[in-house]
Amino acid sequence: AVGDTVRLESGVHAGPLRVERPLVLCGAPGAIVDGGHHGTVVTVHSARTVIEDLTLRSSGAATMDVDAGIQVLLSEDVRLERLVLRDVHYGIVGERSNRLLMRDCDLEGRMNPHTSLEQASMESAGGNGVHLWYSADGRIEGTRVTRFADGIYLSFAHGAHVERTLLHDNARYGLHTMYCQRGHLERSRFTRNAAGCAIMFSNQLEVTDNVFAHNQGSRTYGLLLRDCSDGMFRGNRIIDNTVGVFLDNSNRNRFEGNLLQDDGWGVLLYASCADNVFARNNVVQCDYPVALDMRRTRNRFDDGRAGNHWSGAGGYDLDGDGVSDVTHTPVSAFSFLSKRSPDLTVLAQSPAVMALSVAERVFPALRPSDAVDRFPSVRPIPLAPDLAAPDVVTSPVERPPVRTPAGALLFAAVSAVAGLALFRGGRHA
Repeated sequence: AVGDTVRLESGVHAGPLRVERPLVLCGAPGAIVDGGHHGTVVTVHSARTVIEDLTLRSSGAATMDVDAGIQVLLSEDVRLERLVLRDVHYGIVGERSNRLLMRDCDLEGRMNPHTSLEQASMESAGGNGVHLWYSADGRIEGTRVTRFADGIYLSFAHGAHVERTLLHDNARYGLHTMYCQRGHLERSRFTRNAAGCAIMFSNQLEVTDNVFAHNQGSRTYGLLLRDCSDGMFRGNRIIDNTVGVFLDNSNRNRFEGNLLQDDGWGVLLYASCADNVFARNNVVQCDYPVALDMRRTRNRFDDGRAGNHWSGAGGYDLDGDGVSDVTHTPVSAFSFLSKRSPDLTVLAQSPAVMALSVAERVFPALRPSDAVDRFPSVRPIPLAPDLAAPDVVTSPVERPPVRTPAGALLFAAVSAVAGLALFRGGRHA
């Protein structure tokens, strides 16, 4: 009857199951629902249903039928708590089901986390851990998601809230949004995914106190923004990714109080971006702190009062106020050139490139961009405590700077002339 509680005793119970009226479905310790590798293990067709304290396993493998551990269809205010999902094609799927709550669940799919990004993007490759479509105000809290294509995929899921969630070893994105407005992502960790977090066609997001770490590959990003504007990105740790932050056609976002450390490219900005502001961030030991594909930019690397800390920036602070007395240009000539010709990155640590770096400081004409931090901090900026699970180094650690060999200085002038010719040739190409 409506409102009843159905309790499954310990042991294996055959699925699939369908819930068609509001009730509580729960399990004693050791209760398992086994789908027998056919269809979806549990399908919910009723609002205000509660499912808790169960293990669900062995869904079918049909992508077109969205075989999953749980499907919630046209049902509002459904609550899923303390569920364990194993050997499932999709994990939890919500379609036109507003205010779906998932709390303290553990989802593990079937995909090899080392699957290539191209293979993971194939329609038949595998499903997503949490897949919400046209479902507003969904909440995902305290949940672990691993070994799916996307850990979480949100499409037209406005007002979604993801908190205290671990997304690791997924074959494509830890979290992927499409056309989602006013979402919140906080205190979550994205690690060892093909890419950490891809936010696309989604605006007015708040992304705070997360960790994006160890997401590496040929096209791998810690945080990717495409057609994403008017967002706030604060207090995040973006560590050891191929590209820390990537922006394309994304405008008026603010990045404040973040740590970018040991990334290949710290921030990679396309010319389609404008009016993004970076202030009070620590950019530490990134191979290329900032890379642009345009000389003039409307993106700012200070907010008019405070800038960022850039490891290895040099400078001096004669008045002792903590702000360098010289401005800092975070875009190097070599990063500008290698952005246009990626094959040049193999020369990143060569003596010629180090000499070109020295020459940039001597010959201002070599500077490739008008991007400038007018208030660079000479010391790392204190950041808020890491609120995500502590499994990586999340405070700025600066290694001793690599000193330019004395011999490189002898041909710095030659490199400067060659670099200036190459740079000017690239600008007019």
